[in-house]
Amino acid sequence: MRSNGEDVAIKVEPDLQARVQAFAEKEVLTLDEAVSALLELGMEFAGRQRAGLRELIEDVQHDLNGLREMVDVLGPAALGAQRILAHWAAQTGGLRVSEDELLAEGRMVAGEEWQSQLAERGLLSPSGLNRTPEA
Repeated sequence: MRSNGEDVAIKVEPDLQARVQAFAEKEVLTLDEAVSALLELGMEFAGRQRAGLRELIEDVQHDLNGLREMVDVLGPAALGAQRILAHWAAQTGGLRVSEDELLAEGRMVAGEEWQSQLAERGLLSPSGLNRTPEA
């Protein structure tokens, strides 16, 4: 693109030149007027796209914060319930494993179930990326 004051010269592909010419004829504009109008429309469109992306990002951030708050509430409750159940099971005396072994088994099973649920929904958790296939 070259400019000397107010005039600007640009190279445009032949098919785009034909489209601009057709627009000019349809709208009864000179080629200069058509190019200016199309540039103005393009600039407005680009501005609206940027604003739309900004709003979308803000919505995603809001949703992510909501999910984080839910995990902050549900995570400790789930882990606490698991620990209490393991403790009660170990206290009854009917198990042949320690409370720590029962808790470790519960965590493993819960992790596998979590990965299974994510896989069913077509999602992938960060911990699922590090897993090695079982033989």
